[in-house]
Amino acid sequence: MELSETSGEEDAEDAEDAGSSKSSSGGGCANLCECTDERCCLCRLLDKGDYDDIANVPFFGVIPTDVEGSPLLDATILQEFHCTRCGTIPVGRIYQCHKGHLICEGCHHVQVLDKMLFQALGTCPKCSARMYRHAPNRNIIAERILSQMKMACEYCGAKMVRGALRSHFRSECQGRLVCCKYKRIGCPWYGPASEIAAHDETCEWPGKTGAELMEFLRPIQAERDARLHILAKIKDSLLLSELTVRLLHVLPQGPIRKFPHNEFVLVNEFQTHFLKWSLLLMWQTPAADDDHPQPMGSLHFRLKIDRPENWSSKLVFTYALVHGSHSEVAFLPNICDRIEFSSNQLLGPPVMIYRHTMSHCKKLLIDRGIYARLLITRHDYRLPL
Repeated sequence: MELSETSGEEDAEDAEDAGSSKSSSGGGCANLCECTDERCCLCRLLDKGDYDDIANVPFFGVIPTDVEGSPLLDATILQEFHCTRCGTIPVGRIYQCHKGHLICEGCHHVQVLDKMLFQALGTCPKCSARMYRHAPNRNIIAERILSQMKMACEYCGAKMVRGALRSHFRSECQGRLVCCKYKRIGCPWYGPASEIAAHDETCEWPGKTGAELMEFLRPIQAERDARLHILAKIKDSLLLSELTVRLLHVLPQGPIRKFPHNEFVLVNEFQTHFLKWSLLLMWQTPAADDDHPQPMGSLHFRLKIDRPENWSSKLVFTYALVHGSHSEVAFLPNICDRIEFSSNQLLGPPVMIYRHTMSHCKKLLIDRGIYARLLITRHDYRLPL
């Protein structure tokens, strides 16, 4: 399996798919997306600063679990349901080439749009058969088989069909993590839904005075204001005519390597603005003083520019890494504003994009993979000499 997949630049029609459209004058995004599709990356990005980090988790239950009275599919048969590109068992729509090789919706999107695939663009990753963006070939039978497969929730053990797992986890699962209902006024508690009733009986936040609450509300409001400020800057960057959008797909790292903690690892290589770049990710462990039974880890990214020959001038970029349309989680709002790269400074600053328990960080990075879009603008137009 390859180390990573390269990215591709979207044309005007592709930009519309990204949740924006080009103005007739060529001045960037004329209209911001106002749809209500929960999968739209722009809708989820420009969320007015509301961010439910506890519920922001990747899909689980991707491997069928034995349920009494419903024998598992034979392992060799189940292998045929894996995506030929990322190796995961698809969730949602499933496409195929005319030879029957399956590919998940997210990988299909990349495979038919990623211009950096060059000759492999619009071809099956396994057999190179043509796959057409405007004539997608869905395999509805495979979708139904997987959605109706009997499973057990890995958190609470409840038995159901696979297609019902997501809604079950969001609203019914007693093993899912939830926050205290007084989180907005400062209560830091989070834990399994089965323990929320016991916590409510002992929560001290309803009895705090106004003066005591203000000590907790100030940093909460400051964090929200900072997030809104970043979102506003990202929104402004969408209006720049120099903006370039790159699809970036980080394959599930489990089959590739034993991913280390607390160090940046190369996961993707791509080109933009006539330069070669690398995307680095770090899986950071919880803080030493985090004594919670399920402590929070985090994922961070940074960009590295490959040094061109005879480079003598500084290059200035503004960029943000946002979740893609098929991302299973929303990224923390981030933007690196006017970062200077030079022959002595090839790395951009580290930026956190996801924060959750170590098990969910593992599921996203190791098991499921990451779909992202890099919004990058160059502020100088002198090519390296």
